[in-house]
Amino acid sequence: MKLSRRLFLRAASGAAAALALPLTPSPAAACAPDDGTGSDAICGPAPSTARPAGDPPFEAFWVATHLGTKLWPTASSVQGDVGSVEPGRLFRVESPQAGYRLLVWDPRENRHVYIGSEAVGPVETPFWSAFAEDGKWLDVTLTTPQNIKAMQGDELMLRDLVTAGLQGTTKPGFYRILRRVYNETMDSRTIPNSTDTYLLKDVMFTQYFTGDGAAIHYNWWGPPRGFGNPGSHGCLGMRWDGSKFLWDWANIGTPIVIHT
Repeated sequence: MKLSRRLFLRAASGAAAALALPLTPSPAAACAPDDGTGSDAICGPAPSTARPAGDPPFEAFWVATHLGTKLWPTASSVQGDVGSVEPGRLFRVESPQAGYRLLVWDPRENRHVYIGSEAVGPVETPFWSAFAEDGKWLDVTLTTPQNIKAMQGDELMLRDLVTAGLQGTTKPGFYRILRRVYNETMDSRTIPNSTDTYLLKDVMFTQYFTGDGAAIHYNWWGPPRGFGNPGSHGCLGMRWDGSKFLWDWANIGTPIVIHT
């Protein structure tokens, strides 16, 4: 068939327009079916639109030493250790492992140090870590002999006898030190609904833990049945040395766990 000049030009312009269009993939229907009769070389696998998941965020966890080991200021120090620990000590791992060491929080010193990963293993989270932000907390036992323990993480700093409230007036529960008075005067007239009458001056090292006046303090007048037995109006009375230690060691916000 012989093309006229007009038909030739019309066909040429249409071809040029088609070549100018951007290339697009073949429609899915033109690919070989994925039923064993086709080939992935023709269609290829279906493109994935899901993004690969990134690494999950790091979550701190607790470990305990099963070997005696040294603590280090950096991940790579070989000299100048900052102390040593015996087996059974707790640490909180703060970041992913760096080389052969772990960055940990040491609750006994409230500091961050490095420890060899070969010396520790995972343990359950200690209950006191939920509230002892700086590692300090007080553990009070109301069962006789009544006593108080000052704890720095898992380390016992002090254990001393106390006299708690008569007839269960010192209530079990969770408290924090709310305010402190170095030298207090305790007057029964300031206590709502008080049935006792007293005026006690020079009550040293008073640390209140309830809004109605319960406190840890030096008891200079002595409990009627001796320390270790109930004998107060709800406070935790102590001897001089123990109450002075807690005054110097604790502070506003220090947690107190009181139990039977």
